[in-house]
Amino acid sequence: MSPEIDAVDWSKLRHAYGTAEDVPANLRELADEDESVRHAAFGELWGSLVHQGSRYEASAYAVPFLLDLVADPATPDRVLVAQFLVLVAIGSDEAWLPDGIDVDRIRTRADGGEQALRRYREGVELPPEDHGRIDAYADLTAWEAVRDGLPVLRALLREDDSDLRTIVAYTLGWFPATAAPEHAAASLAALAEIAAGTDEGPAAVAVVAAGLLDADGADRVASAALDGGSPLVRWAGAIALARLHGSSAGAAVAAELLRWAGGGSRPDHRIPYLDGDLAGYATLALGRLGAAHADAAFAANLARLPLVHAVEALTVLGEALRYAFPSGPVPAGTPFESLDPDQRRLVRVLADAPDTWRYDQLEFGNFGMLLGEYGLPNPHARLRSYAYATPAARADR
Repeated sequence: MSPEIDAVDWSKLRHAYGTAEDVPANLRELADEDESVRHAAFGELWGSLVHQGSRYEASAYAVPFLLDLVADPATPDRVLVAQFLVLVAIGSDEAWLPDGIDVDRIRTRADGGEQALRRYREGVELPPEDHGRIDAYADLTAWEAVRDGLPVLRALLREDDSDLRTIVAYTLGWFPATAAPEHAAASLAALAEIAAGTDEGPAAVAVVAAGLLDADGADRVASAALDGGSPLVRWAGAIALARLHGSSAGAAVAAELLRWAGGGSRPDHRIPYLDGDLAGYATLALGRLGAAHADAAFAANLARLPLVHAVEALTVLGEALRYAFPSGPVPAGTPFESLDPDQRRLVRVLADAPDTWRYDQLEFGNFGMLLGEYGLPNPHARLRSYAYATPAARADR
C-alpha cells in the first residue's frame, strides 16, 4: 500500500465512532493473508466509514488506498474491496433507485459544509442545520473521491473475474453524465462492451448502469438488451429504458416490467441492485411510466404482496400506497368504509397476508411505520380488525 497512508493525519479525521486513527491499520489488514483478519478489518471499516449507509469525514480519505488495493491483482477479496468502494460512494442504493443518484441535491445540501466542519474542529457549537451540511459534505467528498478513481475501476472490466466485473459495472452507473461528464463517454463505452458479452450477470448490470449513466448512446445499449437478450438481460433493458424515457418508454417496456413486478421471484444475488430484488426494481421502474400504466402496476403490487415479506415487501408496499393514496395520507381513524375501492383492496390484501409483515417470525417494524404514515392502523392484528370489524366491511369482502 502507498506510504502516503502515513502522511494523512487520521487523528484529526472523524468517522462513526470518533477519531479515525484505526483506519490505516484496518486498510492494511485488507491485504492480510489470514482471511479472518481481512474480514474483521472489513467489518471495522464498514461500521466506521459507511455506518448504516452514512459517510463521514474520513470516508473520502480512505478511497485512494482502497483503489490501490482493488487495482492490485495480489489483493485477496478484491470483490469485497470494490463493493466497499461503491458503498463509500453512494451509501445504500435503495435511497436512489429508480432515478439514480442526485448529485445536485447532495451539492445543495452540502453548501457551507466545509466551513461548518472547520468551525466544528475549532470547537464551535453548531446548530442542527450545520451538522446536516457537514453530513452532506461527507457524502459529496466520498462520491467525488470514488469519481476520481473511475479510470482505475474501468480498467478492472478487463479482468476475468465475473463478480469483479459485475460490481465495477454497477459502480459506473452512479456517476451519471450530468454529474461526471468527463467520464461519461469512457464509462458508457466500457459498459456497452460488457453488455454485449455472453456473461449474463455482468451484462445485465451493465445495461442497467448504462441507463443510470444516461450518456449519449445509452438508449442503444438498453434497446438492444430488451430486443435480443436472455430474460435477465431483457429485464435490464426494460429497467434502463424506463429510466431513460419515462412515460415515453413504450408498451414493450411496460409489458416486460409488469411480467416481473407481479411475481414472487427470489432475489438474484448476481445483481447488486436492491440486493438482487429484480421484481422490486421492476416495481419501482413502473412508477416512471406514468398514469397510463398505473392501474396495471397497482394490480401487480397487490398480486406480489402476499408472495413476499419484510424488506422485499416494503418496496412493493411503498409503491402500492403511492398508487392507492395519490393525495397522501388519510386522517388517522378514517373508517374503512370511507376509503375508496383501491384503498380498501390494498388494506384487505395486507389484512389477509400476515406473513408479508414478518421478518424472522417477528413483525417488521418498518412495515407498520410505513402504514402509519398513511393513516392506517398497525400492527397486523389492528389492521385485520379494521378491515373486517363491521358487518358492512365483512359484506364488502
